[in-house]
Amino acid sequence: MTRTVVVCGSVNIDTFVRTAHFPVAGETVIASPNGRALGGKGANQAVAAVRFLEGQDARVVLHATVGTDPDGDRALAELRDAGVDVSAVARTPDAPTGQAFIMNDGAGENVIVVTSGANEVTDPDCYDGYDGTADVLLAQGELSPAHTAVLPALARRLGARLVLNLAPVTTRDPDLIAAADPLVLNETEAADLSPDGEPSDLARSVVVTLGARGAVLHERGRRTEIPPFPVPEVVDTTGAGDAFCGVLAAALAEGTALAEAATVAAAAGSLAVGTRGASASCAGREEILSFLGA
Repeated sequence: MTRTVVVCGSVNIDTFVRTAHFPVAGETVIASPNGRALGGKGANQAVAAVRFLEGQDARVVLHATVGTDPDGDRALAELRDAGVDVSAVARTPDAPTGQAFIMNDGAGENVIVVTSGANEVTDPDCYDGYDGTADVLLAQGELSPAHTAVLPALARRLGARLVLNLAPVTTRDPDLIAAADPLVLNETEAADLSPDGEPSDLARSVVVTLGARGAVLHERGRRTEIPPFPVPEVVDTTGAGDAFCGVLAAALAEGTALAEAATVAAAAGSLAVGTRGASASCAGREEILSFLGA
């Protein structure tokens, strides 16, 4: 049986620059150009999922919107080359393809500024004609609240498990958050959504990613620590969270238990920090499993 992951999210073209340190208010720093590449949380996570599922009877379908500009052409071409099904990606002449401007410092940390562009006009009704079933529906917070509000109903229609990476926190819709299984947040997002309580109170299962300290899984009243995986060198943290989410969704689609899937995802996230770029840093299945075994 073909396993299917449906990803609803953003597509950007990223522009990278590298500088010794991040500027403070009023400061000008000299940066080195570092290229342009496919990005956006939806695209990154779709690529991470499809690379983990390579060689398996599986497919990854992306729902998104890009412009009719050359950046839209480039994004679609790179997604196709990666093996993502882009038949559901819409094109609009009303807005340019989304862009992200990413500054990396000497320690591999990053600062990101996003212009949403075509991502903002993704139609919440775009799923009305989408038929079929899916094992996992994966979404993020980079689309409009009106768009994300329809995801629980879409997940029920597809018979899919909803994995929600609410990054950034663009909505606090309780029905959306409660439908997530799991809800994936970093520490900042978890504190934003649950400043006075435990993240475990937010949804039926919650994964809080902790960067170099691993992750914590809250599931059915249990707290499970996902240990970090040491990496030789931190080059760029830009794609780590998306690698985690894409691989988590792919592993869950294969029927892997959540704790084990989160462990595999943590290995993927650790591998991602050793390579520059977002979607470009997503490792393949064999590399992740070998790294996990080692």
